[in-house]
Amino acid sequence: MNALAAPSRTCRHAPSVRRSQHAVSSRHLVKKQRGPVPPHGVHFNDQFMAVLQQSLEREEQRIADKIGLPGLYLHEAVEEEGVEGTGTLIWTAGVRLSQHLVKNRANELKGARVLDLGTGTGIVGIAAAALGAHVMLTDTRDILPQVYENVQHNAQLIESSGGSATVAELDWNDPDDEVLDQDYDWVFGSDVTYTEETLQPLAKLLRQMVLTNEQAVVKLAHMHRNKELDKAMREVFHDEGLMLRPVDVRTTGTTQYDDPLHVDEAIAFYRVSLDPALRELNGDQQ
Repeated sequence: MNALAAPSRTCRHAPSVRRSQHAVSSRHLVKKQRGPVPPHGVHFNDQFMAVLQQSLEREEQRIADKIGLPGLYLHEAVEEEGVEGTGTLIWTAGVRLSQHLVKNRANELKGARVLDLGTGTGIVGIAAAALGAHVMLTDTRDILPQVYENVQHNAQLIESSGGSATVAELDWNDPDDEVLDQDYDWVFGSDVTYTEETLQPLAKLLRQMVLTNEQAVVKLAHMHRNKELDKAMREVFHDEGLMLRPVDVRTTGTTQYDDPLHVDEAIAFYRVSLDPALRELNGDQQ
């Protein structure tokens, strides 16, 4: 089977971890070093590193327990050499969306075809695959080594559920049609609306997705960082003919921006759909 082909509902016994031709070779994985990299000439002693390792492992266990997937492993590239950007860390929105999928969408995801946008550590995509979904985890090339590492570490968890995971590069400014032009049941994006610079390419990509995948449920986990960002998000998506509708309010706390310090209460899930007027216009053009 072509690694880019969307897993069909009859392929539940496909290998649990697969690689797209767009994935970075594992030989390019950065050397794994847990915790901060000390300044040049400074060395942490073995006792300090052992305590730090134990602390990180406890945090990983806490996240797995909070999501509801015992055995889940997610490595964060914290200040590792050659790895930069927000995509290397686990963010609250990813934890909350993963938790929601486990508690409320497990039956619907079994055997479903999923596209995970801006996957970062892979937290949402791996959670979906661990629930039996066939997931395409996508991000920019520099993030992919970490994604593939986390997918590999969770291979047994994914395989035991009958799910599968494929890792592929996807640049929103120059999206690969071979990744997008597939039939997906769900499209997820967790904390992918964190800056105004990402809104335009994301909105254009999602417009293409909803036009070609009318049956797909597109869901974004958005953190309300400030009112200006929220306003820009609504305007950019509206200009692309997209509607944002808050959903699953009970599982995300409030959908109102109240206090940026209480981030757990400032996360909302949005269902992204095509404006009915644009859908009608598109149908007439066809």
